[in-house]
Amino acid sequence: MASSQKGLFRRADQIPAASWIDLCNRPPQQAAEAVGAVWDGQFFKVPLLGVQYIIDPANQRINMEGNADYPVSYQAGIILLTTLSVSKGVPPSGRMTVPQELPGGRMFFTGAHAVASGPLAKQFEKASDHLLHRALEIGGELIEGADIAIRLPGLPYVPLYILYWRGDQEVAARAMIGIDDRAYFHLDLAGVFALTNILVFKFCRVD
Repeated sequence: MASSQKGLFRRADQIPAASWIDLCNRPPQQAAEAVGAVWDGQFFKVPLLGVQYIIDPANQRINMEGNADYPVSYQAGIILLTTLSVSKGVPPSGRMTVPQELPGGRMFFTGAHAVASGPLAKQFEKASDHLLHRALEIGGELIEGADIAIRLPGLPYVPLYILYWRGDQEVAARAMIGIDDRAYFHLDLAGVFALTNILVFKFCRVD
């Protein structure tokens, strides 16, 4: 199993205490406003790919809203802590790019860090309409582009995109994962990688 996949199956309660330090050192209202989240005086409430998460910095806990017993993945936890700690509060541009075109992305998104668009293409090659249905379930919307083009609510200020081209007998189906070109104001490249991993995992899950 690749290290990126292992991160999906580790739990957020395994995140080292040191990873909470930057968040605890930032004024909580400032952190919430920077990512488009809510701070209620005790908890942060941050939506991530259609799921609302509750972050409790005092007790270093992360839960899904309304489902506190469901284990939150390590990568989801790292994304939430990172964006709350470092986000510059820059609104999305509405312009899609691929992760490789973010600053430093060409060097980072290779080898073990390659964006997993291949599994996404394969998952829906025989039923591409299911791709749109799954996107709508988490608040996605259809946009122009490719055979199917979808904008998804990654984080409040970090929309994600899926572009999908159907295959035929001669050409295999193809998918591309895109992200807002201002994503680097909210996540480092490791956080962007984790976000795309969660996207692929969510779409390729077996119900």
